[in-house]
Amino acid sequence: MLSKSELLRVFVVAAESKTFRDAADKLHMSPQSVSRVIKMLEGTYGELLFHRSTRTIKITKFGEQLLSRASHALDVMNDVFLFGQQKNNHDELSGNITITTPDLIGRDFLYPLLSDFHKKYPKIHIDIRASNSFSHLVDEQIDIGIRVGKIKNNGFIVRKVNEVKFFLVASPEAINNFGTPRHLDELKNLPAIEAIDCNSGKGWPWLFADGVEIHPGNVNFRTDDPEIERLAILDGFGFGQISDWIANNDIKNGHLIRLLEESEPEPWDVYVYRPQKGPVPARVRLLYDSIIDYLSMLKLD
Repeated sequence: MLSKSELLRVFVVAAESKTFRDAADKLHMSPQSVSRVIKMLEGTYGELLFHRSTRTIKITKFGEQLLSRASHALDVMNDVFLFGQQKNNHDELSGNITITTPDLIGRDFLYPLLSDFHKKYPKIHIDIRASNSFSHLVDEQIDIGIRVGKIKNNGFIVRKVNEVKFFLVASPEAINNFGTPRHLDELKNLPAIEAIDCNSGKGWPWLFADGVEIHPGNVNFRTDDPEIERLAILDGFGFGQISDWIANNDIKNGHLIRLLEESEPEPWDVYVYRPQKGPVPARVRLLYDSIIDYLSMLKLD
């Protein structure tokens, strides 16, 4: 039998997930157990918490109000258990913190926070590993991780903080030279910039709505670095698909043109995670919470 706090945690994780199955993976539970907990809470409150479909869940207005209160309640409870452990003194707020993050997020978005954090806590030493491949926290002795996309069930504490959209883009020069695609079937023969998956060494397909994936057939430039990919697209080498985190400024300035907007895929989630087992030093918890707050408030539009 789950306690009240455990029931609320299931609800909060479900609210941060796209399906009950995704929530179950994060919670080490079966999808059926997650569904039963949500139904139990709905019976308790006499209100629907989620709209369900065969493909996804969407939180209701009442669910959003409950989510705010539930998240706050769980944070307070965590603080209660940490009381007396996290003394804000010289000895406690010192030591090393190792972070893994995609290089773009680390360089362009996370670094300002880390700079301010270091100025406030100069005895905390930050070790940041910028990599687009997935890092195993325990094996690599990493305290905090940031990841885009799904996280497999590895016993992590996981918080969704933002999302990444993917845009098909080209420079005005490329569009002038090769034309504007109007349909997905026109993309295979266009000159393309291909992003390489660091985990597999293979090229990422271009992703579109309804699960459609297209592997460009005319690749003339490949890279595993998102910034180099952006530069190649800006220079008119071809068409490419990059994230809004990279593309927004260039689109606003007219340096890149956003294409086939009606066919864009569902956004990917951005997560902050840390190991679940063992005590969490105050310095790690402090930075972990700071990163969550900071990335959650980022507005990219």
